[in-house]
Amino acid sequence: MSSKNIYSVDTSALLDGQERYYPQSMFPALWEKVDGLVHEGRFFVSEEVWEEARVHDAATKEWLETHEKDSIVIPTDVSIATEVQGILGDYPRLVANMKGRNRADAFVIAVAKKRGAIVVTGEGADGSETRPKIPFICQRSGIQCVRFIDIIKLEGWKF
Repeated sequence: MSSKNIYSVDTSALLDGQERYYPQSMFPALWEKVDGLVHEGRFFVSEEVWEEARVHDAATKEWLETHEKDSIVIPTDVSIATEVQGILGDYPRLVANMKGRNRADAFVIAVAKKRGAIVVTGEGADGSETRPKIPFICQRSGIQCVRFIDIIKLEGWKF
């Protein structure tokens, strides 16, 4: 457990938290803790996740919009864009045949790499060279990758 962990969060993890497993209406104390991480600058999303998550799901959009955009969003700058290019160069199938889905994945990883963050995703670890997923790429890149529930464990929260 470390109070210094920082988290680059994928859309799927936000959906796991807000929509699938821990809705704010049923787990308000959890979301108060997550809000605390946001305010400490330790829980953030890429610009692409911000846009993707706000399009897909009402609860996730509502939660994101309770925060000032600059308190939770890491803007895409030249260093992140360069990192994304490298990721897509190494794993071109990450966005191939996705029909607009998962366009933020490389940005989640790039932000984590540039910030020294843990990636938080809802994706399974069943990725491969032919169908790379976030956990597969993180494992190959030496980036810690966890699910939403693991934030609770890593932070040592008790409810």
